[in-house]
Amino acid sequence: MTFIFWLQFALVCIAGAMSPGPSLALIIRNSVTINRYAGILTSIGHGIGMGVYAIFAVTGLIIILTTNEILFQFIQIIGIIFLLFIGFQFLFKKNQEIDHINNKKHFNSFFQGFSIAILNPKILIWFSAVFSQFVKIDASFFSHSILVITASVIDGIWYVIVSVVATSYGMGNFFQRRKKFIQKTSGIILVLIGILLIIDFFQNS
Repeated sequence: MTFIFWLQFALVCIAGAMSPGPSLALIIRNSVTINRYAGILTSIGHGIGMGVYAIFAVTGLIIILTTNEILFQFIQIIGIIFLLFIGFQFLFKKNQEIDHINNKKHFNSFFQGFSIAILNPKILIWFSAVFSQFVKIDASFFSHSILVITASVIDGIWYVIVSVVATSYGMGNFFQRRKKFIQKTSGIILVLIGILLIIDFFQNS
């Protein structure tokens, strides 16, 4: 693997990580309504989830999923249900209830970050497109491992940066005063994405 080849792949991963979506909404929400540490754990969980998808793509499981319509649709349905569940939770959970779960907040943050990566059908489609351009049949195990690690690390680092920025440089107080608004807005975004995915699912069924 040449440096130019790796750099092209890394730039694609950076562009994908920076694209707005449910992951960004979740990580900003956890950083602001809980704390920076929770946001960083959410980011790490999300990066690991992306790494799992990258492993699936490299080992060829992505081909099985895209050719098995029933299995692929099942994964899509689970992903939509998860996004709607998180969205409605953000919309209807009161601040007192958020404080009540503080003892479990860090584990929940990591699990939410991991789950929203694993159960987001858009990520499955994205990896199908990206890895089809960079995974080579005659490439070594080391080269494939580099691709997996690159995708996972870039994703995790980007969202850690988002978590730090959202809770520092004067932004922390700004977001804290608006954490209820941010939580509700994040919930609306997740629900809307879930609805759009439902529409897309039935249009393509």
